[in-house]
Amino acid sequence: MLVVENVSIGESRLRSASFRVPIDPLNPQITTVHGPSGCGKTTLLKAIAHLQPTSPNSRITLNGQTAPQTGIPQFRSKVLYVPQRPALLEGTPQSFVQTVRQFKAQASTPNRGGQAGPDPVAIGRKWGLDDGVWTREWHQLSGGEGQRVSLAIAVSLEPMLLLLDEPTSALDPQTTLLVEDTLRHLNCIWITHSPEQEERIRTRESLVFEETNDGGFRVVVKQMK
Repeated sequence: MLVVENVSIGESRLRSASFRVPIDPLNPQITTVHGPSGCGKTTLLKAIAHLQPTSPNSRITLNGQTAPQTGIPQFRSKVLYVPQRPALLEGTPQSFVQTVRQFKAQASTPNRGGQAGPDPVAIGRKWGLDDGVWTREWHQLSGGEGQRVSLAIAVSLEPMLLLLDEPTSALDPQTTLLVEDTLRHLNCIWITHSPEQEERIRTRESLVFEETNDGGFRVVVKQMK
């Protein structure tokens, strides 16, 4: 269970977020996030992954433990943030995967029992990625290729929960459906600007950003109809 309580970020427009997301690998669910541009959706996901500082009274726990109690690298390996645009890294995706798999935090992720996870190249194939993409430099990848490569790597690491920031924004409609078909079998919190996509993927409530009187935003949980 992911529990978010009274999360606010001082320099952002996010004033308050409190919600719970059950995490069951045998019954994966997708919670969607939507709201106007600039309201703090990306900031919220980064805060959950402890990539963004929060106010002192904010509290985020995973199965009853905070990130400092779990160990922040370990927490981030369980609750994995995937940005909309991948960072421009040195080297190739293939070398990056080899490095990530050596991290102690990943090697001890409970979902894998110490064994390597699924092959990201095979995942990418399902989404129309040519194998040769993995041996090219990151900066040589198109927007759609980079987005799929980053997402395939994240899926292969088998986190407990994926935090997805518009993961299909650079993809064509057909490829988007292929990616959705994979992700619907995983636990996700998913930012989307598409009502049609939200209708297809959402299996739990939505986290909706509503404006407050001071020009900020609070997160409201909307149940499925």
